[in-house]
Amino acid sequence: MKGSAQCAGAIAFYQHRHASPSSLTASLTGTGGVVISTPDTNSIVTSPVHVTAYVDAGFTGPVRTMQVFVDNTLAYQGPGTTVDTNVTLSASATHNLTVLALKKNGQLEGSATVYVTVVNPPSAPPSASSVAPLPPVPSP
Repeated sequence: MKGSAQCAGAIAFYQHRHASPSSLTASLTGTGGVVISTPDTNSIVTSPVHVTAYVDAGFTGPVRTMQVFVDNTLAYQGPGTTVDTNVTLSASATHNLTVLALKKNGQLEGSATVYVTVVNPPSAPPSASSVAPLPPVPSP
């Protein structure tokens, strides 16, 4: 009996570890069926950030407008039940992106929030056109 209890404890530990939120890399579902597909929460990104979101099929009926907030400031608003937009974020900072689904009367149906850290993009190596040409080879 003691061995089976230890086994059950190990399985419960494994299941708990397997389901931990920090290991998720898929979409994030908030309230009212709002799903943020990209970016992943706690991801490191460069600006502009591509934001895609939608309202799950069971909740689409009352939703008429979608909004995206960056650090609690409205950055995008559009009709329908999906979002596919880019938002500009300041580098070297962590930001929250919140997507709201609003009913026809303007009341909130649902929302979801992800957090992203923006880094400066890597500097590109000089292009071939920006490198001075070599001098001609002297003839013998």
